[in-house]
Amino acid sequence: MLHEQLLRQQLSAQQSGTTQESNFNILPPHIISTLDNMAYGIAQKEGFDSFETKQKMVNNINKLYKQDLNYLVEQLSILIDKSVNQNETIDDKNVDQNFISFLIRLYY
Repeated sequence: MLHEQLLRQQLSAQQSGTTQESNFNILPPHIISTLDNMAYGIAQKEGFDSFETKQKMVNNINKLYKQDLNYLVEQLSILIDKSVNQNETIDDKNVDQNFISFLIRLYY
């Protein structure tokens, strides 16, 4: 799985002292899983390498300020709730455009 490969790479970097604290690794598991699935979907749709797409996303998440990280978790939690508990289809009509722009910056 991409996440395992990336974690091994991060662990190696931490052991050599070349990385900062990882915001990505402190995210709730359901958020990580959602972000993983999104990275894979984007890579497939755009013809990108899945691992590179995921790595770029993780690097960008690790650069986020705490309030932006909280925003990411809050907004994704809302979307997950709509999808799972309210059985809504998630699309550009029911997602805040600012959040869509925020997500685009994480992946591209």
